[in-house]
Amino acid sequence: MSDNQQGVLVVGDTTIDLYPVDETSITPGSQFEWHIGGTATNVARWAASLGSETSLVTNIGTDAMGELAAQHLTDGPVDTTHVTRVNAASPLTLYVPTEDDEQWNAWVAGSCYGFTPSADPATLVAPYEWIHLEGVTLPTAVNQAAVRRLAEAAAESGTRVSFDLNGRTNQWATPDAYHQALRDILQHCDLIFAGTDDLAVAGVDRTPEGILELLPPNHSAMVFITDGPAETTALTVDDGEITEQETATPPSATVATTAGAGDAFAGAVLAARGDGISDLEELATIGNTAGAAAVATIGPFDADGSGLTADLF
Repeated sequence: MSDNQQGVLVVGDTTIDLYPVDETSITPGSQFEWHIGGTATNVARWAASLGSETSLVTNIGTDAMGELAAQHLTDGPVDTTHVTRVNAASPLTLYVPTEDDEQWNAWVAGSCYGFTPSADPATLVAPYEWIHLEGVTLPTAVNQAAVRRLAEAAAESGTRVSFDLNGRTNQWATPDAYHQALRDILQHCDLIFAGTDDLAVAGVDRTPEGILELLPPNHSAMVFITDGPAETTALTVDDGEITEQETATPPSATVATTAGAGDAFAGAVLAARGDGISDLEELATIGNTAGAAAVATIGPFDADGSGLTADLF
C-alpha cells in the first residue's frame, strides 16, 4: 500500500429486495415494500455510513426499478462513479417468511446481476487502500474471471484484498468446484469473512482448520468466522499457521430478518480497519454489533440516524 491509497472499493451485486408488508404468508393481493440490497451494496453502505470513503462497482438496470435504485444510491453516502447502467432488467429477490425460518426467492436470469468487468483492473484498484470482493459474484456464470483479475491486480498494486465467501448451494454444482474457485481468490486476500455455512458449502470443516484448507500453505491473513447468534471466531494466520485466535459473542437482538447481517459485519470491520483498528477482539465486537443492528430491521439499517457510529468507534 502506498501513502496515496485510501478508502474502500466494493465490487459486486445490487438487487431489488421485496418484503411482504404484513410479514405473513404471501397471497393474491399481498402488498410489498422494496429496498435496495445486494451483498456488495450493503457492505458499501455500511462502510460509508461508518466513515469510510467508499466506492461501489456494480450493475443497475435501466428498467423502472433500476432508475429508482440509481437515484437512491446517488443520494446516499457511497461514491457511484463506477456504477454501470445496463440495458437489462433489475435482479429481484423476494423475502418469504415461514413459521420456523425464512427463505428468499431470486429472479436473476437475464437480469443485470453482478458487475461490468473493468478493461483496466490495475488502474481501477490502484487508488484504494482496500478492495472488497463478494463470493456471490464468483461463479463462472456471473463474474469469476473478473473477480480473479481484480484480486490479482490489487495484490500487484499494493491494494489490500478483502473477500466474503458468501457460499450459496444453488450457485455451485459441487463443493469441490466452490473449493477450487475460493483457493484461486483467497491466495490474494488479506481479510477474509466466512460464515460456518459458507465453509459447509465448500466441503470443509466449519472451524478455523477448515479455513486453513482453503488457503495456500504459507498464506497470511486476518479471518473472521461468524455463526449467526453464536460466537464469532477471529484469527490471525501467519505463514499458514494460526498465531492468534479470539472469540466474541454477538449482542442479543430482536430479529426481523437475518438478511444483511454478514454484510453489516464486513462493512463495519472494513471501516474500522481504515480507521486504524487492528485488535482482533475489538474488530470482532464491532462486526458483531453492526450485524445485530442489521438483523433488527427490515431493509437497510441507517447507521447514521441511529448514533451507532459513535458506539462502534
